[in-house]
Amino acid sequence: MTRRRIAGLTMLMLLAAACSAEIEGPARPAPAQELRGTPAMLQAQVRGATLRFVEAYRATVAGGDDLRAVTAGPLMRRFAHWVGVMNRAFPGEVTATSTVSALGQASPVDPSGRVLDVDLAAQIDVVAQPTSGDPLQFSIPLGGPVRLAATAPGSWRVINFVRFGVPVSSAFVPLDITFERPGVRVILDSFGAVPTWAFFVRITATGGSAVTLEEPDVTLVDPEGRRVAEAVEVSVPLLEIAPGPVVEGALSFEPPDRVGGLSLRIDLAGERDPAPLEIPLDPLLGELFGTGTGAG
Repeated sequence: MTRRRIAGLTMLMLLAAACSAEIEGPARPAPAQELRGTPAMLQAQVRGATLRFVEAYRATVAGGDDLRAVTAGPLMRRFAHWVGVMNRAFPGEVTATSTVSALGQASPVDPSGRVLDVDLAAQIDVVAQPTSGDPLQFSIPLGGPVRLAATAPGSWRVINFVRFGVPVSSAFVPLDITFERPGVRVILDSFGAVPTWAFFVRITATGGSAVTLEEPDVTLVDPEGRRVAEAVEVSVPLLEIAPGPVVEGALSFEPPDRVGGLSLRIDLAGERDPAPLEIPLDPLLGELFGTGTGAG
């Protein structure tokens, strides 16, 4: 089917990021007294770190893992991990180029001077060539402030940025929930909301049989159990999971018209699974979307 031919393309476009706009910095920021220097040197350091971030993002889209090295804080590091996982899962060749059209001056966010913002206007243009069929092209806009924190004297790492018009800290939620049943373990690691809905999972076949997933096996359902949406993509590594190793991937949907009252349903034994995994989303994502009780 067409969706299978381009399996993984949605993952190339997913990821943005948390429960609130609160920004997390590094666990051990550099002391303020160690960061003093001439204004020109400081500007060069921070603006240079911003340009390296754009290049690291481009390289990660093309299948590398460079983004992890230029980010800090648990939220952004988790985000960077999943960017790498999803792009490496694409069944074909991905090339990417980056363009920076504007780079502003670094401005302090707090009196300590350990957190700075740099206005950025850039984009990453991607060509994804599936193993069969025509190449697919799209762009990832990076427009807005990039927030950086000092992790050591002269060393700055990104702790937030704007992607598709939304800060990473406003569209990616760590979840860390484990579900088990005979033969399978599912860890719901995180959720990304921009530009598509994506549930990032780790699945292990703990029995003697492989676990398979297709798009019809992964749905959003309403409180009465009626299907509201079917997954538009199950990332390639999750299509067949051999017994033993942990397999990472994503389950993605077009953003539904209805948000409140939905559950994620995963039929791990096919569409007629007598005991599907059904996960109410309001307690997990209520704060993000303003529904339910929220999860924080």
